[in-house]
Amino acid sequence: MPQSFEVVVIGAGPGGYIAAIRAAQLGLKTACIEGWKNPKDQVKLGGTCLNVGCIPSKALLASSEEYEKVSHHLEDHGISVTGAKVDLGKMQSRKDAIVEKMTKGIEFLFKKNKVTWLQGFGKFVSGGDTYTIIYKQTAPRADGRVGFDVVKE
Repeated sequence: MPQSFEVVVIGAGPGGYIAAIRAAQLGLKTACIEGWKNPKDQVKLGGTCLNVGCIPSKALLASSEEYEKVSHHLEDHGISVTGAKVDLGKMQSRKDAIVEKMTKGIEFLFKKNKVTWLQGFGKFVSGGDTYTIIYKQTAPRADGRVGFDVVKE
């Protein structure tokens, strides 16, 4: 059964999820199409930036900077530290926890603002003023993704 929306955002990266939430806050019936899958094969919001790009990189960089600080920059303060070690497993776990917290935060904001999350991928197949999202799950492609088509009604 087709679902109709006034606004459809394709992609829930930093621009997409904010646009979808704002449209819903302005009273428009809004959907956001996102099909990002994490390494555990779970569909998550946030796009590349939140899941594998900017945010995870900055989390790991922050941990690395703390190690650098402890190892080389505390002596000026009269603090000597010996034996500082890097535990890559803990660094990765911290990064994963940050990403999970942030993706769950976007999910919460979608629910709070009544944004419909269509899990998959979308594309425009025609132009015009009115669109209907055909929420039809297609057979998984070779890469495991599912597709949604946006067709003019």
